[in-house]
Amino acid sequence: MHRFVIFAALAAASMLAGCAPHTAVKPASTITLNVDAAGKPGADADMKKVLGALEMIQAGRIQLAIDGPLNEVIDKYEALYKGRAGMVFCARGLGDALIYATLGSKTVNGKADVPVEVIGSAWALAYWARGYAYSEMARYADARAELEKALALSPMDSQYKNELAFTYQRSGDWSRMLALYQEAEGTAEISGTTPEATTELKCVALRGQGYALVELHRLDEATKAYQGCLKLVPGEPKSLGELGYIQDLRAKAH
Repeated sequence: MHRFVIFAALAAASMLAGCAPHTAVKPASTITLNVDAAGKPGADADMKKVLGALEMIQAGRIQLAIDGPLNEVIDKYEALYKGRAGMVFCARGLGDALIYATLGSKTVNGKADVPVEVIGSAWALAYWARGYAYSEMARYADARAELEKALALSPMDSQYKNELAFTYQRSGDWSRMLALYQEAEGTAEISGTTPEATTELKCVALRGQGYALVELHRLDEATKAYQGCLKLVPGEPKSLGELGYIQDLRAKAH
C-alpha cells in the first residue's frame, strides 16, 4: 500500500505509476490518500472500523455499531480537526481528491484564500454509516443530520446524496428527494471509483428519480428515468417492476 501525498507547492500533476507520486493542485492544498499500485483506495485502520460497523448494522447490531466503531472514528477526526484553519474534504480516490483540492483555493495575488486539505474517505463514510444506521432505526431526522455532515466533507459523493434522498422519500418530501437524486446522478462519474460503481450509483439515482416523479404524477418523466437505468443495466428488475406499475396507473386512468 502506498501513502499518496500531494503538496500544492509542486508545479505539475503526474499519474500513479507503481510508487507514490507527488502532484500539484493549487497553492495551500494538500492531498493525503492511501492507494495501491493501481491507484485504488486502500483500507486503513479507520476504514476497516467503518466496514466492520456496516457488518454489525447488517447483522442487526445497529446501536452497538454506532456506539462502538462509528463513534470512535468520528470522535477521532472531530478532535483532530477541531479549530483547524482552512477546509478539509474526504475523497474516495484521485479524481474527486483533485476536484476537492481546488475548492476554497481561489488565488489572489498568488496566495490562496483558504488552505485546503483532502484526506481519505473514512471520516465521511463514518458519518454516512451512522446516517444509514439511523435510517434503519427509522430515525430519519437524525439520519439527515449525519448525512449532511458526510456531504460537507464530500460534497460530490453520490452515495451520500442517494442516502440523503432516501430519508426525504421516507418523509414524503418528493421535490427534495427528486432534487437530491438528480444531483447524485450528476456526480456519479466523480465519486464512482470503478465503472461498475458509477453505473450502480447512477441506477440508484435514476430509480429514485422515477419514484419521486411517480409520486409527483409526472409519469412520462418517471418512465424516462427508469428507462435510463435499464440502458445502463439491461433487465434491471426494480426498474422493470416500476415501469409495469406505471403502466397499471395509466390503465386505471382510462
